Amino acid sequence: MPPSGRAVAARALLPDRAVSPPTLVDVELPFEDPDRELNVRDEYSATINVFLHFTVLGLITLVTGRPFLFPSLGPSAYLMATGEQPRAEGGYHVIGGHAIAVVAGLIAYALLGNEVSAYVVFDQPDPALSWDLIYLSASATLAMMLTTTTMLLTKTNHAAACATTLIVALGLMGGLEDGLIIVAAVAILWYLHDRVISTLAERFGFKPRDARE
Repeated sequence: MPPSGRAVAARALLPDRAVSPPTLVDVELPFEDPDRELNVRDEYSATINVFLHFTVLGLITLVTGRPFLFPSLGPSAYLMATGEQPRAEGGYHVIGGHAIAVVAGLIAYALLGNEVSAYVVFDQPDPALSWDLIYLSASATLAMMLTTTTMLLTKTNHAAACATTLIVALGLMGGLEDGLIIVAAVAILWYLHDRVISTLAERFGFKPRDARE
């Protein structure tokens, strides 16, 4: 007996085979790196490095009473401590970059700074639209232009030096004596890291395996 029309319609609504249950897909999250192993010694090696860097420079500052500690040392120390090579660790890049920055900052400040200091300007009640800010802005801009161009031409390429040139161009540190102190502090930092701390790091096992990404 042939099936009725109602039975044929009901059969047409049924799937040809059973529907399989959904499967779970293992999705790798963006912050997961299956090849990265947590190594406590490696993770904290940079902290040990910068501790040694700034302990020594702090003692020199304490004994001499001169500013051997200044903000732009921080980025340089970080790059060396985390193992960035070769642009960060090489003496040509570190010392050369900061030396260029000092000279560029001194030139810019001498031409446009008008002996104004950011310390004094921003301590005023209302420095907005003042000539002092115009002088400082022009000095900072020229210093950055000179530093950028010269580092690219000489292939020193040390980004932290850009902070140094602004320190000088804004009158935060200035004059030949402060400029020499900046370069001396950077040279001490590099020598200490390259010749002393790196040797200790290799011996006692707190040298970073890879540069931070």
